[in-house]
Amino acid sequence: MRVNDLAIKIIILSTLFLSSCIGINNKDYKYIERYMKTNLSTTAPAEHKPLTITAKSDSDAYVKAYLNFCVSKKFYDKEFKKSGAKAGEPLSFRLLNQESIDITGSVTFINKKQIEKNIKESVTTFELPKK
Repeated sequence: MRVNDLAIKIIILSTLFLSSCIGINNKDYKYIERYMKTNLSTTAPAEHKPLTITAKSDSDAYVKAYLNFCVSKKFYDKEFKKSGAKAGEPLSFRLLNQESIDITGSVTFINKKQIEKNIKESVTTFELPKK
């Protein structure tokens, strides 16, 4: 891992942590994850109950939502995918602002693709130490 990559990851995680701790001018957003739900013999997309994300801005909320989605995908891939089960597979997410408007596709910020890539790589490569 290059020093720049590590620095970017530290900055992202620090920003997430500090923005959630400060609490000044924070807004609440709703994160809704779509997943595959199995009911008897049928499998169809469904949505989990909304999760509240507190953030200073739309872009901050998007980064937190994307991180949450990547963690969900990692957990599914590690625990369920190998069994061939489709139930629970994360498909996508929606991020709703205070007016319940889906802002997922409209959030833009500098280096968005690079930040998404860094988050995905960090989550994918993260492993808990074995005891």
